[in-house]
Amino acid sequence: MEPVTFRPYASLRMASSLSVSLVAASALGWVMTPPSVQVLFSPIQLATLLLIIAIMVTFMMSVGLSYTRADSTGLTFRNGLRTHTLTWGEITAIRYREGDPWAYALLRAGDADRLPLMGIQRTDRIAADEHVAELRRRLSVAYDVEQP
Repeated sequence: MEPVTFRPYASLRMASSLSVSLVAASALGWVMTPPSVQVLFSPIQLATLLLIIAIMVTFMMSVGLSYTRADSTGLTFRNGLRTHTLTWGEITAIRYREGDPWAYALLRAGDADRLPLMGIQRTDRIAADEHVAELRRRLSVAYDVEQP
């Protein structure tokens, strides 16, 4: 089977637009601040403000840049800043119930009984349903069982 990669396009568009808006608004706010007020900011205060903006952009983009990649051996997926790799044998099912924000990989054993697949998000609607169906098909092929 050819590898496939699923990304949360609606979340990526939202994270990108909000990040650009935040940076632009912050820059505009600084430019619009009178020089007599700008000189009151110490280098530490400016660095703190820039760090807060960077953290906000990082968190937004980490959600938007999440992905789920499936190949013949299993799943590799990035949720935020962490990447996970699971073989098909470690996964019992792909769960995506009505109301779930994203799909979940249900695990056979380990510390967690499920891991979110943030690369497949409810905001992508029909595409998300199709992606989950593809993952379930690949899981059934890995277990050599027919899908219902």
